[in-house]
Amino acid sequence: MTKYACRYAIVQFMPYPETGEFANVGVIAVVPAQNRLLFQLELSRYSRLTKFFKHLNHRVYTQAIKHLNEELLYLEKAVSNGQVTALQAFELIVRPLEAILRFSKERIKMTQKPLAIANELFGRFVLHDFAQKKNYEHELQSRVGLLVRSLNLRHQFKKEKIGTLFPVNMPLVQKTEDQRLRAIQPLHFDRDEPEKIIEHGNLWIGKLSILQELNELPDDILIPVEKPAHKGDAQKAWIIVKNRLKDFGDIADASNETVIKKFAKS
Repeated sequence: MTKYACRYAIVQFMPYPETGEFANVGVIAVVPAQNRLLFQLELSRYSRLTKFFKHLNHRVYTQAIKHLNEELLYLEKAVSNGQVTALQAFELIVRPLEAILRFSKERIKMTQKPLAIANELFGRFVLHDFAQKKNYEHELQSRVGLLVRSLNLRHQFKKEKIGTLFPVNMPLVQKTEDQRLRAIQPLHFDRDEPEKIIEHGNLWIGKLSILQELNELPDDILIPVEKPAHKGDAQKAWIIVKNRLKDFGDIADASNETVIKKFAKS
C-alpha cells in the first residue's frame, strides 16, 4: 500500500498561560498529496478539563472549541470548493497564537490510511489509548519468568539492575557461584509498523552496547523474541534488528521452551 506524508499539530487548551499547563483537546492534520484537511476535536467531554484546571468555568472551553470547530468547517468547505489548498488551510489555522487554544509544533507521520489519521492521532494524544493497550512485552517476560522459575534452579533468575554508570533493568538475571552474570531478556517485536520494530530494537541495542563498552554486559545472554507475524516490511525491519542483536547474545523463538530451559539449566 502507498504511504502518504501527513503533517499535523495537536490542539492544546491552556486557560492559565502563566502556569504553562495545558491539555490536548484535538488534532488537525493535512495530507498534501491528497489535498485533504482532517481534524477531530473534543467537543463534548470536558469534565477532565474542569477537574484538571481548578475553578474553570466549562463555558470558557466550550465556547473556544466551538469557535475553532466552526473555523475548521469553513476551511474544510473552502478546500472542497477549490478556494484554497488543504496545505494553505492547515498553515493558516495552526499559526502561533497567544490564546487559550494553541497548537503544538508541527509534526510529520507516514500513513497508509490517510482518511483515518485524525482519528488515530486523536486517540493517541487526546484519549491516550496507547496507555490502555496491553503490554505484550511485559506479558512475555512474565511468561518466560514463570517457565524459568518452575525449574527450581539452585541459583534463581531474578530482576536485577545491571551496570553502574548506565544501569539497565533486566527481568531475569542469574548470579552463578563463580560470580558470573547470565541473563534472559525477552523482547516483543510482533508489531505492524516497521519503524516501531526498529525503534524498539535500537533501544535495546543501545543499552546492551553501552554495557558492553563498559565491560558490564552479562557473560551469557539469551534473547527470546516474539517475531513479527506480518511479512514484507515488518520482516525486513526484524532482520535488521536481529542481525545487530545477535552480537550481544543468542536469539531464540520465545515459544521454544526447550531452548529457554536448556539455557537456564546450563
